[in-house]
Amino acid sequence: MQAFIYEILSASCFGISNTYWKKIEKAGYSFEEAIFYRGIMGFTFLLLLWGCLQFTGQLSTITYLAKSILLDFKWLYTLLICLFCSFGLVCYVASLQYKTIAVAVSLSSINVFGILTAVIFFNEAFQEKHLFSLIIATVGILLISLQFNKKKRIIDFNLKSILLPLLAAFFWGVGYTLFKIPLQWMGALTLGLVIECTVLFVAFILLLKRNKLHFIGMIIALTKTPHFFIAGLLLMMGSLFVNIALTKLSIVSINILGLFTFPVSIVSAFIFNKENPKLKEWVGIILIISSIIFLILIK
Repeated sequence: MQAFIYEILSASCFGISNTYWKKIEKAGYSFEEAIFYRGIMGFTFLLLLWGCLQFTGQLSTITYLAKSILLDFKWLYTLLICLFCSFGLVCYVASLQYKTIAVAVSLSSINVFGILTAVIFFNEAFQEKHLFSLIIATVGILLISLQFNKKKRIIDFNLKSILLPLLAAFFWGVGYTLFKIPLQWMGALTLGLVIECTVLFVAFILLLKRNKLHFIGMIIALTKTPHFFIAGLLLMMGSLFVNIALTKLSIVSINILGLFTFPVSIVSAFIFNKENPKLKEWVGIILIISSIIFLILIK
């Protein structure tokens, strides 16, 4: 049960963080700036936590780095999979320009990519309870993703506006599943540092490409607003908890439990941005929570 709690805590942190991106966007920052500045704060918090735990000798199981990572290009694999996963964040934050949080999060929460990766690469058993839980959650997601156009009497399915969150689901699903491998060579917190360092690098390149990297602007952004401080804390906790969960749970279970991110994001969107979910969206939230409870309770 403790392992389940770690994943639920991670999903909660990432769920609130997903909503908080919109608050940063409304403050006038581009998605590249939002990722970069939030990454600086998140990386700093993770580094401070790593240093404290390493110095005091506490929780050494999540802060170590095995020497074997230098063999057989293991370090290269770790960097490549972190780079792959970072594209998920870029796609998700960019998608908020076109869709509400409810729709963007629902589409990016489709975990079928992670589940299939676990079955194909790790030979994990796809049990009957996983299937039922996934079906229930998928119905909940569809209730929110598909919008009925009353004038045309059709269901809206705009490919352009859903492509980015679907790509986020793909990069995140496959990437987080494959993190199971580098976790054999390093602790959960150490991997979190590598991931966020990679995300910072990607955001840095995007800012350079668009000529938006200004030192004075960066200082102002990091000191004059609490947004990046809060986003960085959420990032640190979400990253730490999900990596610990990866060492204790099957990938299939983590992917389904990760759907808890979605209802947390919807409720947070109402609190922070006054986005009021419709009746069908509330039904979707209830279905997703039900799928998680089903997965936990059914042996």
